[in-house]
Amino acid sequence: MSNTKKLRLAALLTIQVVAFIIYPPAYFQRAPQAVVLPPSLLVLFVTALIGLNSGALSPENARNSLVFIQGINMVVRIMTLFPNLRTPEENWAWALLITQIVGIGLSWYAMVVLEDTSMRGLLTKKAGQNKTQKVQSNG
Repeated sequence: MSNTKKLRLAALLTIQVVAFIIYPPAYFQRAPQAVVLPPSLLVLFVTALIGLNSGALSPENARNSLVFIQGINMVVRIMTLFPNLRTPEENWAWALLITQIVGIGLSWYAMVVLEDTSMRGLLTKKAGQNKTQKVQSNG
């Protein structure tokens, strides 16, 4: 894999993680139940990558899983945006508005890029070699 592809892959993975974790700290003080969302999405994300590299998920299924996780992130952010735009002191929660829009934008961008990306690029060399060896031994 070329350095450019490695850099693009690292950027895509980083964008997906940032889309999950970008929240203002004050939001979690007002809605403590929301603290479980970023770690749970991160666990699903890592599970999809592990499933892809272990052979448990095909590249197409891994792509669908990653897009689904980003979609969940977008829907949850949209659902929580409007009820939380005002603080209890009746001020506008500008930090929440900005981070929600950035998170939604990053998730949308990741979904678009994932649809155009070959998921075989996410395979580690060892996992890719094992699949090649299996195909050759069966053929």
